[in-house]
Amino acid sequence: MVPLQAIEKRYVTAAKAKYHHGDLRSALLEAALAVISEIGPQGLSIREVARRAGVSHAAPYRHFADRDELILAVVEQGFDLMQQTMQAEKAAAPDTPLNQFAASGLAYVNFALAHPAYYRVMFSGDLLSSTGDLSLQHTSHEALQEMVANIAECQQLGVVRTGDPVTQALTILSTIHGFVSLVNDNRIGHLVDKPYSLESIRDAVLTAIFEGLAPPQTRPA
Repeated sequence: MVPLQAIEKRYVTAAKAKYHHGDLRSALLEAALAVISEIGPQGLSIREVARRAGVSHAAPYRHFADRDELILAVVEQGFDLMQQTMQAEKAAAPDTPLNQFAASGLAYVNFALAHPAYYRVMFSGDLLSSTGDLSLQHTSHEALQEMVANIAECQQLGVVRTGDPVTQALTILSTIHGFVSLVNDNRIGHLVDKPYSLESIRDAVLTAIFEGLAPPQTRPA
């Protein structure tokens, strides 16, 4: 295993290189993500991010007024990356509403498992002040509304059972969020007696979700 100090040294060197090429904002965002990965969102501070990026404590304020703005920039970057992941998965899936919806679900889980630091801060609204939290609500609300629209479209075609699409979307998000949290916190092995591959558990969870959404006459007996 590579010592943490060596990883940090390589990271700071890369961040400094970006900074000297004039991309201070990107270097600061990378440093912020490194802090979140190693010690969690609660450890994020302007001072620590500046140290990781190899710049003065005042330098981050050229781009971010305060810690809230820095966190929101990381969150927005995470949502953008998640959207790109979803679009790529949907582009590879059959062009039908149900398949597109399923592809979005798979992409959501894959993103969350591949980018736990982004995912953690994207859904950690308690890190922000009341003003920052209001800004975050807009970003996360858009993600939920897209899922609601997908469910409503599938309902109109009769491939998803009737019901309030908002409630159904929240149910899906709650299930997926719980699964992702268990995996990212390394808790799956403590809950099951026999070994499973991550892919098989992921697929089984998503299958259970979509079977639960199926109209009654199409559900497995």
